[in-house]
Amino acid sequence: MALPIIKTAIPKRRYQFGEFSIVILGEIESDDGIPYHFLLGIIPEGASTPELFISAEKCPGNQQEEGAYQMRIIAEKATQTVNKSNNWEQLDAFVEDALALVSKLLKLTDEKPMLLL
Repeated sequence: MALPIIKTAIPKRRYQFGEFSIVILGEIESDDGIPYHFLLGIIPEGASTPELFISAEKCPGNQQEEGAYQMRIIAEKATQTVNKSNNWEQLDAFVEDALALVSKLLKLTDEKPMLLL
């Protein structure tokens, strides 16, 4: 596994969350064959590109009984499906659930994400 290979994407929102910058991407065209609906990229302080992603991806038709979208954590050497939901078609629902996951993953429970864009 590897990080997403993004050809084009439209930034939808940006946040500062503790020492991390967060960018939410939509309208994604990738070169890795994965149908990303949204991507949340986590950029550590001092870095210029995301080092960890949380995705909302359209599930294949035969796997949609639990939800039309799956949320995955994507790191350079590993990936893990977290959950499935129909809600992640909507940006606000994805952002809310993905930021909650970021808070847990990065132990930012005392921090609040600050919307920049």
